[in-house]
Amino acid sequence: MKKFKLSSKQIITWICVNYGLFIMAFFTLGFMDSNKSIVIVNFILDIVLCTVSLVLNIILFSPKYKMSIVGKIGLLFTTLCFAAFTCFAFLMPENGLPPVLFSQVSQIPPEMRQS
Repeated sequence: MKKFKLSSKQIITWICVNYGLFIMAFFTLGFMDSNKSIVIVNFILDIVLCTVSLVLNIILFSPKYKMSIVGKIGLLFTTLCFAAFTCFAFLMPENGLPPVLFSQVSQIPPEMRQS
């Protein structure tokens, strides 16, 4: 198996690309429709992007990559904030948003239902 050798600049670029994809996917798919299958795809995509970003952040903490600790912690904190946002937006009903992944049609407000 071929092992990839990435520089710290390439890792940071991929992390930022993941952040951009996360934001675009969340808002684009979020505004498309209230269809449950789109919401599930959005959730899975957000989880995958957060996981890849977290793995890249862990790799970046290796001593072989020369970068300031503040930058490393800042990127890790941003990734963890995106992961927490995904959890709150999709899974937790007590945050004021509907628990969209586990909701049934009867729990969706009438103005959000499709005709």
